[in-house]
Amino acid sequence: MTSVIFDTLLRTILNMVEVLAGYSRQAHRKMDRLSTAARALQRLKSGETRPRASTGDRHSQRYRIADRFSSEDLAVIARRYQAGEQSTDLAKEHKIAKSTLLRLLAEHGVQTRPRGLTPEKEREILRLRKQGLIIRDIAKRVGCSYDTARKFLFEQP
Repeated sequence: MTSVIFDTLLRTILNMVEVLAGYSRQAHRKMDRLSTAARALQRLKSGETRPRASTGDRHSQRYRIADRFSSEDLAVIARRYQAGEQSTDLAKEHKIAKSTLLRLLAEHGVQTRPRGLTPEKEREILRLRKQGLIIRDIAKRVGCSYDTARKFLFEQP
């Protein structure tokens, strides 16, 4: 009787794993959990009571983001940021979020640039738009992102 229940439960879990794999790009987390449950059921069915030791095949390690960078790497990033390189470009290059990059810089004593548009930049955006420039060119000249310039212009009457 319990063998039938285990088999049914195991088949259900494996079917769910297949369905998730076909419909979701981020199904790997759920699939990992369901696969773990399926392995546990197989161990229970075979009479094995203790889980097997980890084989070290897990690729998703959790660690502090600061541990990914050496102090020399952070110094280079800080110098490039202070030299005027955009935080979004640096974040993309190092495959981290912009907010994470800004937090790392702040943790290492780097003064971050003010976010948003200054009144001078706002006036410059309006002046360039009246001259007929497209938003992409305005953003490059002013030194802001395309979306920042677009949103500012959209909010204007």
